Amino acid sequence: MVVFFLLLFGFGIYVAFFRKRVVFSLQDVEMIRMRFADLDKKLHWDPRFVVTEGDKLLNFLFMKLGYRGSLGDSLKKAGKQFSNEQDLWRAHKLRNSLAHELGANVDIKAARVALKAYRSAFEQCGISFPSNE
Repeated sequence: MVVFFLLLFGFGIYVAFFRKRVVFSLQDVEMIRMRFADLDKKLHWDPRFVVTEGDKLLNFLFMKLGYRGSLGDSLKKAGKQFSNEQDLWRAHKLRNSLAHELGANVDIKAARVALKAYRSAFEQCGISFPSNE
């Protein structure tokens, strides 16, 4: 029982002092939810757009968390804060491939996985999404 209490107390200290917190305005929350809803709708006919726009939303999140610079730099600094850090890296690398490699393409399955990673990052920062699955 004492060990459990100490673990719970330690986790509370971590969350309170070491994990960056972000407070979203109501306008931010609505914009984020609308953008993700739009990406859900476009997933089947434009997966490339979904990955690119999802990456922009992730960059918006990192800016709200106080990170500046490229998204890659922000992920290096903030990535450990997210339980799905490796998924975020894969999604970002997919976006980079689409942006910088001639003829790069993405299928719906890969775009869905990237979108799930982006959405999860927002959920871990306190934004809930209506269930649509």
